[in-house]
Amino acid sequence: MREKIYSIINKVYGALLMTSFFAGFLPIIPFIVAIIIGGPSAEKICLFLYNQYYPWVIAIASISIIVGLVGMYVAKMITFGIKKKPETKEESPESQPEGEQNAN
Repeated sequence: MREKIYSIINKVYGALLMTSFFAGFLPIIPFIVAIIIGGPSAEKICLFLYNQYYPWVIAIASISIIVGLVGMYVAKMITFGIKKKPETKEESPESQPEGEQNAN
């Protein structure tokens, strides 16, 4: 059951992520047009993108990140932890000669 839920969440995450990538790339065309046009018309185009379009793109990207984190939680992935390597005999302070040990 957990694998099926993870599979569904992973597909939703992928779709949202691709949508946010495409939506983030899409405004390059209006920006190029604004550079060519110049003046107050270009300012209106850029302000529209900044005030109306980008908040939606940021919201979609944020939702996709949350969905991805939920998917990792459902799959019990441990990706944000730091795992300490166990010390081997060669690395332990007891195995070093007297002169090479750190005096802390």
